[in-house]
Amino acid sequence: MTRKAFISGAIVLAIIPAVTGCSPSAGIVLPGAAVAAGSLPIKASGKALAFRANSTNTSSVSSYTNLPQSRHEITQASIIEKSAAGGIQIDGSVDKDPNPSNNQGTNPALVTAGSPDTLQNGTAIAGMKDAKGSVYFENGNFGDTQVSNDTANLSSVGVYNVYANNTFVEQIVMKHGTTIRYQEGADGAGTATYAVGYIGNNTTNMPGSGQASYKGFNEGGTTVYDDNGTMQYMGLSGGTVELTADFDAGTVKGGIKDAQLATYKNQQMVVLNNTVTGLNIDANITGSEYTGTAQLVDANNNAVGTTRTNEAIGAFFGNGAAETAAAYLIEGNAMLDGQNRDYIMSGTIGAVKK
Repeated sequence: MTRKAFISGAIVLAIIPAVTGCSPSAGIVLPGAAVAAGSLPIKASGKALAFRANSTNTSSVSSYTNLPQSRHEITQASIIEKSAAGGIQIDGSVDKDPNPSNNQGTNPALVTAGSPDTLQNGTAIAGMKDAKGSVYFENGNFGDTQVSNDTANLSSVGVYNVYANNTFVEQIVMKHGTTIRYQEGADGAGTATYAVGYIGNNTTNMPGSGQASYKGFNEGGTTVYDDNGTMQYMGLSGGTVELTADFDAGTVKGGIKDAQLATYKNQQMVVLNNTVTGLNIDANITGSEYTGTAQLVDANNNAVGTTRTNEAIGAFFGNGAAETAAAYLIEGNAMLDGQNRDYIMSGTIGAVKK
């Protein structure tokens, strides 16, 4: 799998190039979830940060797979409703599709995903039931899914190829969990729900002391800024992703550094604020999970702009916290492309112990 470091928040999950990846979201594996690596079925649960915003939603049929697909275009850089602190639970299962369609991938699958939780004002997650999609396995990863139906899209990434100056450096493989991105909204409805999170096998033997450093990747979710009424998509380009867990202090710190906050205009990358060099996560560990804050920061790790929402959640996976994944959601205002502008930034981080 090959992924670029900069991914437009405009990405429509249904038409992302085949990436190794989907598995339900992070957390506690449901009964019967233990299966051999690289095989189906997969059954798991996890957590996600979700929000509802004004959106243009359309459904169609893919000319490639002849399956239903949907598109969700956010139309306002303002959150109408979001998940409560700590996020929502995500449950999912991926089973072998006994009657696959043409061009459904190497491992055709039926994907079910949903949540027992609602957003803060009571909006439920409609989810998907036995949607036809694909699962990608690579080098023993947890299993990554790609699926769309007429109202929702789900994509997960747990394998990431790192490049520097167009040269392959290394492959990061999550074997115990995967990151997820999700969108849903009915055709013609004025709003959609967007979510970022993770799923996998939560660590049951957490370290009681010491530190661990994790190297990882960033997968941008729905990330836009208000360009005088037009939504422009943006993301953090380049840089490195590192998290440090201090098990003595019970903290997780780090995130993305040495990056650029950019958009694309006329097929050219435009840096939106030269001060912004990354994203900082500062969280506290409880059990095998952590919660805290996320901020756009400068080179000195100082927050840039103001925020109305700045949440981060995460979990550890595998033996002795061998891996970790995090999700972040920021709603705020910052100097972008020469003006103070409202923005929403969401995404996921997947990482393995160094």
